[in-house]
Amino acid sequence: MQRSKGEKSSEHVLASLRAEKEELESSLNKEKMQLLQLKQDLAEAETRNTDLYKELQSVRGQLAAEQSRCFKLEVELAELRQKLQTMETLQKELELLQRQKAASEQAALSAKQRQGSSGVWGWLAGTPPDRQEDDA
Repeated sequence: MQRSKGEKSSEHVLASLRAEKEELESSLNKEKMQLLQLKQDLAEAETRNTDLYKELQSVRGQLAAEQSRCFKLEVELAELRQKLQTMETLQKELELLQRQKAASEQAALSAKQRQGSSGVWGWLAGTPPDRQEDDA
């Protein structure tokens, strides 16, 4: 049985269409696989993004807490500096008062010595000794 040219041509077209169909199906399967891989990559990226966002929020919270702590420490430092400045001023005032007291005591001692130094000469001259010191 010989086939006619038309039959051979039809078979050839049919074989060609089958080959093209297989090629298209293969290409479609590759695209489906690639799409599936891309969807999986996207899901992983979204999960990572979510994790990173949570971590960012946590770090922001920690940063806010540290900023608050830093502000409190700066306030405390300013208060301590003010106290230190007040203490330094008081220390200078104390030193001044101590010098004044020492000078006053020295002046009183010198005056006492001058009054007491008239001693023998004052006695010889007939000047009575100062009795206020004894009464005090």
